[in-house]
Amino acid sequence: SACSRGWYFYQRRCFLLSPFELSWNKSRDFCKTEGSTLAIVDTAEKLKFLQDKTGAEKYFIGLYQQAKNRWRWIDNSIFNGNVTNQHQNFNCVTIGLTKAYDAASCDISFRWICEKAA
Repeated sequence: SACSRGWYFYQRRCFLLSPFELSWNKSRDFCKTEGSTLAIVDTAEKLKFLQDKTGAEKYFIGLYQQAKNRWRWIDNSIFNGNVTNQHQNFNCVTIGLTKAYDAASCDISFRWICEKAA
């Protein structure tokens, strides 16, 4: 297999769904130690592939806002889609529980998804 054990292969990329929960910053650091980043889920196909794996859990991805309504991917590219569940100080994003990109507090612990090249 092109991916390490426990990682899923999809479109020449490898994805890891964490089995436990951390804050967004700690999730980002964990992915770094694995030679990866938080997942950049920038196509409907990738979103569907990952949601088929997440079940009814929320997973952090590499999407956040530094300023109000300026959502960016962890590689600094701009996100042009729609983020639901926006509340004050919800500056990070989860996928999994709904079919959408849901805003969430960066400080609450959720599971997360790492991504790297296969």
